[in-house]
Amino acid sequence: MNNKLIALILMGVSLNAAADSAEDNLMNARSAYRTVLKQQTGNDSKIISLQSDLEDAQYRLQKAQADIVRLQGELQAAMNVKSQQAETLRQAGQQLDAAWGAVYGPGGTKAGR
Repeated sequence: MNNKLIALILMGVSLNAAADSAEDNLMNARSAYRTVLKQQTGNDSKIISLQSDLEDAQYRLQKAQADIVRLQGELQAAMNVKSQQAETLRQAGQQLDAAWGAVYGPGGTKAGR
């Protein structure tokens, strides 16, 4: 064969190999792109879920803080009532002691008997 024909055959084989290599590169690039796109979509879903969970937790925290403030107020009111009741009970006890003393006297027997 002549050198020109051999060169043309080699060039054809070389071009064919280059075309196959370019197609392989294209397929690999498409596969890599799809993989990254799938990962990104999965991460986007995770972000949306985490944002929703965070909003729910923040709502629960605000509700819990409101409950704390409410309960602190109710506790303070109950403590105030307890204090008032203790004073009222003390006064009632003094009245009972005075009435007891008037009826039974200092020795515990009825006065005048």
